[in-house]
Amino acid sequence: MQGKSVKLTIFKSIYAILIFVIAVLIISRLSTGDNADMTAQMSEATLPTVSFVSNYREVSPLHGYLEEMDISHIRGTIFPIGSGRDINYKIKTYGQKVTNLSFEVRNIDGSGLVENTDLQDYKESEDTITGSFQLKDLISSGSEYMLVMLMDTEIGRARFYSRIVWTNDESRYHIDEEVDFVRNFSIATFDKEAASEYSRYLESNSEGDNTSFNKVNIHSSFNQVTWGDLQIVDHSDPEVYVTDIHGQTGSYLLKYQISIKEGALNKTYNVCEAYRLRFTSDRIYLLNFERTVNYIFDTKSFSITKNVIGLSISDPDLQLVESSSGSAFAFVSENRLYMLNNSENRLAYLFGFYDDNNNDIRTRWDQNCIKILKVDEAGNVKFAVAGYMNRGTHEGQVGIAVYDYNATINAVEEQAFVQSKSDPQILMEYVDTIAYVNNSDVFYVMLDQNIYAIDLNDRTSTSVVDDIGQGEYKISESMNTIAWQSDDLKSLNMMNLGTKTVSEVTAENGDLIRVLGFMGEDMVYGLVHESDVLNDQMGNPVYAMYNILIQDGDGNILENYHPDGIYVTSVSISDNQIRMTRVVKDEEAGKYISTYDDQIMSTLKAEKGSNTVSVVSVDIYEKIVQISTKSEIKTKQIRVLTPAQTLFEGDRDVNIDTKRNADEKPFYYVYGLMGIEGIYSDPAEAVKLAFRSPGTVVGDNNKYVWIKGNLLRSNQNMSITRSAEIYPNMTSKDPVSVCLDLILNYEGVNRNVESLLAGGDSVYQILESSLPDARILDLDGCPMSAMLYYTNKDIPVMAMLNDGTAVLIIGFNDLNTVLMNPTTGAVYKYGMNDSEKLFEENGNHFITYIMEED
Repeated sequence: MQGKSVKLTIFKSIYAILIFVIAVLIISRLSTGDNADMTAQMSEATLPTVSFVSNYREVSPLHGYLEEMDISHIRGTIFPIGSGRDINYKIKTYGQKVTNLSFEVRNIDGSGLVENTDLQDYKESEDTITGSFQLKDLISSGSEYMLVMLMDTEIGRARFYSRIVWTNDESRYHIDEEVDFVRNFSIATFDKEAASEYSRYLESNSEGDNTSFNKVNIHSSFNQVTWGDLQIVDHSDPEVYVTDIHGQTGSYLLKYQISIKEGALNKTYNVCEAYRLRFTSDRIYLLNFERTVNYIFDTKSFSITKNVIGLSISDPDLQLVESSSGSAFAFVSENRLYMLNNSENRLAYLFGFYDDNNNDIRTRWDQNCIKILKVDEAGNVKFAVAGYMNRGTHEGQVGIAVYDYNATINAVEEQAFVQSKSDPQILMEYVDTIAYVNNSDVFYVMLDQNIYAIDLNDRTSTSVVDDIGQGEYKISESMNTIAWQSDDLKSLNMMNLGTKTVSEVTAENGDLIRVLGFMGEDMVYGLVHESDVLNDQMGNPVYAMYNILIQDGDGNILENYHPDGIYVTSVSISDNQIRMTRVVKDEEAGKYISTYDDQIMSTLKAEKGSNTVSVVSVDIYEKIVQISTKSEIKTKQIRVLTPAQTLFEGDRDVNIDTKRNADEKPFYYVYGLMGIEGIYSDPAEAVKLAFRSPGTVVGDNNKYVWIKGNLLRSNQNMSITRSAEIYPNMTSKDPVSVCLDLILNYEGVNRNVESLLAGGDSVYQILESSLPDARILDLDGCPMSAMLYYTNKDIPVMAMLNDGTAVLIIGFNDLNTVLMNPTTGAVYKYGMNDSEKLFEENGNHFITYIMEED
């Protein structure tokens, strides 16, 4: 019996050990993402690409969408076509089957179909399709349209979008010469001797930063533009994108990769170059040149020492989110997401559409972004991917996907997907504005100027704040709190997204309240006596704040600023400082006069994380970026993981109807040299940004509101000039009334402007009610030279002066503006520099319009 008992004990021990070993093996396989039944690697890209061919040059590669997009919010590239209306194209199929080719031409705002034609005559090889087609005589010269190429693919009907413009001549805005120029300029930068020919195009001066290769522009030194002493061993052939083109100017993007020798390794960098050119019969002028260079961090040739993760030449504005103790953190490098769990010596590559040394243009397309939402102590990461989906489950769709990385099983799982029909860049801009997840797994995001709450557990959505983008709203630094004011300015609401609680701050009787922003997590707002609200030259209210307050999340007042007899009209908040623009009240004149500015400094020091991003100088690399870690990294013990994606049945889509009403306030989209720069409800802010960028402003209908440059050498509105010459008794009438009369008469409208002004209508209100087919643009604060865009189009610009009078800007040449002054009755030329000084001293108060049907 005793022998049997011993044998039984041994058998049980062996059995227990065997079960333990099997369990360890299963867990091990799960932790490395090898369980094919539960996880899989992201599927490869399958959609084809389409390029246009211009004199044997391929330009503007297009990527396929599996859903019909909102054309009024698709920007993309543009292709000019000549008098014959012919278009040559090339489709790269990557070995996939492509059938049923056709194309559509639609109005640029998507309002109507101009042409729909099947394509029959094309040549097909193993991985390419080439052909050409001719548009019907149904389009207007100089107007932009949307061309949609359609084809059936192995995963669905795909659409490829590009703007087109018919130029009615064979020059086609000189696209071939300009493409040759930007390509040759780019290639020459790798050879200092060849580049000397192009040195005359540079404007090297003190504005250029010659301390970093990450950002280089036309003001940088010749040596900086030609890569200094970097050992570049290879560079790929650039992809050329035509982003904007007009009669006088053209804008281009070049994207390629370089390899730089670093010790025994060759490291890869993404390069993006932007060019803006002006073509003349004599030569090409380089108006703007910008270049960005960013290291592609990878898990094979990374540089990690005991306390530093090296990111070489990169943008220092690096996204890094850490756990509460800092033992785990996630960071984004060139649109790829990584997580380091220092306590467990794990480095995981969590997400990215392109792999190391991947030359597939489809996976490298950068119309998407990653937003880190949360990192916990175990190294679990919640994140969102917004924009165009290059590959995987949602290939060819635009939307926001929320993912969860589970460190225990080393797998990434989709939590929700919100589809969108907007331009990927617009969606990325919204997500950059606010994307936040609380501890209850509720994801907050802005879509089309509304804020939504998406429950990641049951995938339901609710609207939190409607049309917040149309009014004044502010978001705290952590995105944990949003604040917005009521339409009547009697109160403001502050919502804590973590707790979902809303608190209200109400103004006292006779007062108004204005939300100004956040200093860290503390809200800044101002109080205004209603009796102190006066109108500016345009008739718009000026809210002069007598009191500025800073309030924490618990409602405690941290700062109460109320200078005696001085009012604040605007503030800017940066780091721990509030800068205030101030005025004093001239009771007799009934207006405000500028006085010296002031500032409020916070005594609280900005909190720094345990792991920090820093910039250091390193010989030939100049400034490089690195992550300094809280604790030592055991580099020899570090394990590199590449998680797979968890498989699931069905979908995890969240449907949100973001369609806006036609009567809602319009928005303005600013596109700079390298893409979208911002979305504004105020056209003045949009134009100011586009002027600095430089770039363009388009409205909700995808039509231009403003373009940098592209001016004729001179122009004068002769209709208004003639009307001014015969205007009866001009100098005896109110100058504002005369200017409005001339504008309305020019547009064929006759109204009693004097009685409207006497009745209290503002200049804006009179123009808005009198020109129902126009978009009225209050461009207060914009530089005078930006107004020449409108006079170039024969649209008068009204400028209000401090003495209550007004003038019209109706023309210009290289040296002068052409003004119509009702107080003198004269139309005359005034020096360009003198004009800028005159209007700047009078506050740059401009108002104009554009006709919506143009």
